[in-house]
Formats: sequence, C-alpha cells, structure tokens
Amino acid sequence: MLYDLFISHATEDKDSFVRQLAERLKEENVEVWYDEFSLNIGDSLRESIDRGLSQSRFGLVVLSPNFFKKKWTKRELNALFGREEEEVILPIWHQINRADILKHSPMLADIVALNSDKGLDFVVEKIIKKIHPQSSPLIVARDELIYFGLKPPVVTDEYWLDVIEASNRIPNSGVAIPEQSVWGRWTFPMPNLNSHGKYRGVRLAWTAMQLKWEAEAEKQKITQITNPKKVLDFIEKMPGLKELCHKYPELLAEYAPQLTIKGFGGEFEVYFEEILEKSMAKQKKLQQQSSPSGTGLTTDKKVPLFDEKITLRHAKFGNYEPGFITCSFVQGELMGPQTQYYEHFDYLVWLLSSESDWLPHEIKKFLLSGFKEWTVWCQYPMNQETGATFRYALFKAKKISDFKLTSKIKQSLIDLIQESVKKLRLKEKPEEILNNFIKENLVEAFIKRNNRKKKK
Repeated sequence: MLYDLFISHATEDKDSFVRQLAERLKEENVEVWYDEFSLNIGDSLRESIDRGLSQSRFGLVVLSPNFFKKKWTKRELNALFGREEEEVILPIWHQINRADILKHSPMLADIVALNSDKGLDFVVEKIIKKIHPQSSPLIVARDELIYFGLKPPVVTDEYWLDVIEASNRIPNSGVAIPEQSVWGRWTFPMPNLNSHGKYRGVRLAWTAMQLKWEAEAEKQKITQITNPKKVLDFIEKMPGLKELCHKYPELLAEYAPQLTIKGFGGEFEVYFEEILEKSMAKQKKLQQQSSPSGTGLTTDKKVPLFDEKITLRHAKFGNYEPGFITCSFVQGELMGPQTQYYEHFDYLVWLLSSESDWLPHEIKKFLLSGFKEWTVWCQYPMNQETGATFRYALFKAKKISDFKLTSKIKQSLIDLIQESVKKLRLKEKPEEILNNFIKENLVEAFIKRNNRKKKK
C-alpha cells in the first residue's frame, strides 16, 4: 500500500472543508492521496486516481450535495464499494443529512459516519483513532522515522516485514553464528528487546534506520581506513546514527578506530578522552600492584592499557606490541563486533600508499611495524591464485638468503598488489607500492618471524 487514505470529494467542497482536512491529516503523519498533494503536471488523472484507490488502506468519502452531482466522485465511490469486504469506506457528511443520503445510496446511509458540523478537530481525532490504533507498534515506528527525517511507506507495505524480521537479529559480536541472524558492521544494540505496543514500535523504527545506515556503510565502504572527515560526515547524515554513537562510543571506536586518534574524533573526542583516562587509571593501579612488596612504588615494567580500543590515542600505544595493535586495528577486539572489510593484504597496501598519509606519521609507522610482526598479510586468503608464486617462495625460504626476487616472483607480487590497488582505488601504480614494500623490509621480517614460529 502507498497511502493511508484516499480522499474522495467534490471540487466545490475544497475551500469549505476538504483542503483543511487534508492538511491536518498530513500534519498528523497520515499518508494521504489528495489531488493537490498527489498530482503533478503531466500525470494521467485517471491512472493516478486508480492507483490511489487501489493502493490506499481506507477511502475517506466526503459526502455532500456537490458530491452526488459529480460523475468522477460516483466512480470513485463505486471503486471503493468494490473493496467493501475490506471495510475501507469512511464517510463524512458535509452539509448533508441522513435523509439526503438515503435518496442516493441506502448502503452509504447504513455506514457509521462523521459529521463535519462537529468541527475539524473532532473529525481528525476520530479518523486518527480509526486508522492509527492506540499504541500500534508499526504506527509508532513510522512516526519515529518521520521524526528523524525519513519517509517510510504506509504500515501495510511489505517493507515492514523486512524491518520486523531484522529486529530479531542479535548484536554484531561474539562467536560465529549464521550470518543472516547477526547485524553487520556499523550496527548498535537495539532498544526494547521483547517489548510490546509503543516500545516495540520504537524498536522497529530504530531497526529500520539501522538497516539503512548498515547498507550505506557497505556502499560507501566506511571502514577503518576511511578518512576521519568522511566518517564524521557519514555519521552526521545517517538518521539516528549519531545518537547511538553518542550512546555507545566504545562501539564507535571499534568501527572507526581512526576517530580515537587525538584531534580526529570531532564531537566524540570527549568520550574517547574519558575512556583513555579510565584505562590509564587502571593501568597505573596494575603497575602499583606489580611493585616490590611493601614499597608502594611502581616498577619499570610496561603494563598494557586495560582498553585496547583506545590505544591509538595513547602516546605509547598502550604499551602493547605493534603486532597486537595492527591486528586490533584490522580485525577489531576479540569477541567484539565484526569490523574487518578488506583482506589483510589490502590494509598493508593501503599503509604503503599515499592514501594513508592522513594518519599521523608515528601511528602509520607503528601500524607498519605491526604488519612485520603480524604476518597474516601473506597467509590469507590461502586459496587466492593471484600472488601464489610470490607466497610460495616466501613460505619456502628458511632464511633470508633463500629468497630471491626473480622477475617471475616480482611479477607475482605486483599482480597481488594490483588487485589491492584496484579494490582500494589507489592513485599509485603497483610498482610504486612495490618499492615501498621493499623499503619496509617486509619480506625479511616475514621470513624471520615465520621460521621462528617453526622452530618453536
């Protein structure tokens, strides 16, 4: 259905009653088919009216002396009578009485009607009560979406079935379970689980908004490597998203760790600073607990920050090893929400490109050091044919001198880089990324690390 109400009326009754009625109903978030609202220049009058009649939940018929003089209104009335098994006709008597209506249509006279003599407020209140049952969850949900600037379809539209189904998904965190049961990236806890009435409607509204920004995040590729300004712009433009980012800054830090960098968080800076301060206080307490018995003095032992989500904001990266921070940046927190969008190697290529230059130098350098410790960049995806020659040579080398960057192996690596360059839409040519790859001694770091693991 496209509309809540189709208003059938005579043109002569617009100024005295119908126009005001239509405007008041629109203010009450009722989706009305009314010619002055619904017809545009060039529209087929007959087709538009037919669509309004067939795609409206109810037909509001303003019965008046003028109404019964018109052919158009009689045709509209006949069309609504054709749907009368659905009980769609809502009559309003305007400047007419029951005796007059009986002369024209005994069937109409038998339907309980409203009378315009009782005033516009009374008529609107009764119509709203009829089409918007008290505490109807779908009505509440639709009104909530309208408040946030969206224009959802009427509550009988199939769209709402998708929303209801999605409202039962579980949060995007924890162990792996069927994908269709879980919210994706850029999603937050939904309110009022197992609620009823009005509160269930609020949950459905937030579900609908979350579906919208979840899809938009995928479309725009809003990830850990997106420029912070674009991320903040995305949050601002998505209805309802900013409110939940304020409510759950810890989750925002998971989806957009770049915002936790000092000066990059926009209006969320204050939250990230609070998280850092709390984590540093816990860190200090742990250091004191590890001091020599009875001295109360801290030792030189580096105790990691309690909250790993905030480490990019800390001057010493929370005292974590680079590999741990890089892993957390790419994959998110263990048992936390799913945050990774690209393959591991793609993130490495991004760091080797100029597209990552918005990162502070020390942070970019630290994340690259992390890739030298966290060698998964070469391991996944194992079934990928592109770059297979390079990866095979790398895994085969037991020491650095065993690896030779022959033309064949070099081309294999370039092909692998090329895929990432294309996926990330980078400005550099693959050969430029290759030069940076070589300068960072990533091959040497991998061989050392990989063979150290084998010895263990």
